[in-house]
Amino acid sequence: MIIRAMDQDEDVAHWLQELLDIEASAAGLPAPADDCYLVLSNEIGDWIGGLRYSLRGGVAHLIDLVVTPAERHQGHAHRLLVAFEARVAEEGAHLAEFWTDDTRAEGLLGAMGWQRVVQREAYIGGDTWTLMEKRFGVD
Repeated sequence: MIIRAMDQDEDVAHWLQELLDIEASAAGLPAPADDCYLVLSNEIGDWIGGLRYSLRGGVAHLIDLVVTPAERHQGHAHRLLVAFEARVAEEGAHLAEFWTDDTRAEGLLGAMGWQRVVQREAYIGGDTWTLMEKRFGVD
């Protein structure tokens, strides 16, 4: 028997996802999360920003958000966040979460109704990280 690392786009990723889906369904659990992507492109189709997230059991995890250096400070991250929130709420999310080590992100997220849940010092890479969340459908 051999254990080895595999890339995400190899066939094993699809096989493993199917197996996890079957196991979750049999146990009455939510399906395992798939990575989903939103991309922002300009008028000629060049990608200028994007985000990656997963959604499982009504909880959306914003994993990555990035805008190319030449396109920053033009509201693109805000546009992507608005699209993310709309998409996951449409897909049944009641909560969105995002871990960030970027203090600027906390200000943007806070202005959009996100709340700080916890801050962990000396966390990933020894840096301070903040868990932000936003609840949907709560008045």
